[in-house]
Amino acid sequence: MENSGHKILTSGKIDDEELWGHFRALGVGSVSGYKLWCHRHGLSTDLEKRSEQRLAEIELFDSLLPVVDPDLGKDHDPFRVKLLARIFRGELQDEPLADVPSRVRKLYRALEGDEEAQRALGRLVLHAEKYSRFFRPMPIFKRWGHSLANTCIGALEQLARHHRDWCRPVEEWRPEGNKQRFQFSSLARHLLARYEVPLVMDSAWFQGNSPEGHRQQEGFKHVGFGQNIRTAGVPMAITKRMAHLFLQENNRHSTLIQSLRRVQVEALGGNMHIAWAVAGSPLGRSFENEDFWRTVVHFFVNNHPMLSQTYVDPIYDYIRHQKYEPQRVIGADGQMVEGAPPQPSFGMKGRSADKLLRQVDDWHAELSGLENMPLKTWEPCGLGELCYREVDAEMGRQVEWTIRELVTSAQLGVEGRTMHHCVGSYADRCMSGEKSIWSMRIVDLEAEEPEPMHVLTIAVDPRRRTVTESRGKYNLKPFDNKRVGKKRRANGLYLRFLRESARILRLWMDKEGLAHG
Repeated sequence: MENSGHKILTSGKIDDEELWGHFRALGVGSVSGYKLWCHRHGLSTDLEKRSEQRLAEIELFDSLLPVVDPDLGKDHDPFRVKLLARIFRGELQDEPLADVPSRVRKLYRALEGDEEAQRALGRLVLHAEKYSRFFRPMPIFKRWGHSLANTCIGALEQLARHHRDWCRPVEEWRPEGNKQRFQFSSLARHLLARYEVPLVMDSAWFQGNSPEGHRQQEGFKHVGFGQNIRTAGVPMAITKRMAHLFLQENNRHSTLIQSLRRVQVEALGGNMHIAWAVAGSPLGRSFENEDFWRTVVHFFVNNHPMLSQTYVDPIYDYIRHQKYEPQRVIGADGQMVEGAPPQPSFGMKGRSADKLLRQVDDWHAELSGLENMPLKTWEPCGLGELCYREVDAEMGRQVEWTIRELVTSAQLGVEGRTMHHCVGSYADRCMSGEKSIWSMRIVDLEAEEPEPMHVLTIAVDPRRRTVTESRGKYNLKPFDNKRVGKKRRANGLYLRFLRESARILRLWMDKEGLAHG
């Protein structure tokens, strides 16, 4: 049987290799399939066609193929895109959703009342879903712990709030690199910068819808559109020297405040070590009472290196307690009431380092007796304890490490006296839930009289789930090699356990999902 000059086989196929090649180019495998394809696209169903007709059919077929975007990210999920699009159409109000769509819905609801910002968020989210790695929710700044605000997805909400200032369409953005942090940096600059912005200013977008976050976001735009950091509304006196140093800051793990503290110290003549110590202290977390704390920074710079940088935190704690922390005193009716700080007029003018250190030591001694004062108690913060047994390699005996929360002022007093530091001053902050204090100890289970040894005191911010401080005896750190005078007061066995404490602390942090702060 023949048709149009081509031999038709019983299977409905033909033996013409040229025509067969044309069928393969169109993705069909039989005469009937070819004719059906031609019919659906308004073409002649004849088998006999000129070469230009067949070429036109191939071009039509190619034009109908879905376009594959070479820039599509590996995390792109078409099904997730459909879910997200429904959220931005106002659907899926109460339906249970997977983790990422649920987070996006929360951001969308946070912008209720601002339809333009909601639309901007939709553009950001749908575009980022295609090209970025933002949809692996992980904390960007470890010191701020696990929260939606501290993720790239959460930061998109803040970018959406500034949609009126976008200088380029989000649809033109393509990510740089594979890491979330670098991708977000390029997106923020694509939208809100025409000039170079230091990496440390990215922290502005990961503080949620907070006053400090808004202030830093305005500062980001201020610098990004060509203005000077000195006029960005930062509540700190920024000199020309500081501004010059700040523009060279490129530590992506630092926040804006930490970076400004570092350049503040360096501009005053301090070296890198004292600069990092000040930035790593509570002074690197806030600009509160900046006029006064600037004088304290001057003090640290003027007395370094004779004053070791490891004294920065103890001195800060002492000054804060004396000048700013209200004291609980017995009122006229015999009840405990809140009184004034011990020294509200405390100042740094004319204060010598030796005298201040003696005052800090005296304060520590005073705190050691806090267990004899009216007892303060508070509820546990909710984190779990650690009990970990292992064979000590050097002793060849089984030991037990424990990390337990301290929940009374008496326990803090004992810890402070044993460890020779100022943890006893944290009672009020523990009562308010601002801090949680933990004690790491080790006991030799095979000793004749097992006696726990205090190794490390740990401060936790339970709200951010971050470890903000960890100190051994005399404020030593696990790998501190500088405070030789202090180390002489601690025996070799303790110092070895102190070095091991970093490993045990990491075990506990991993178990409880904590980050360093």
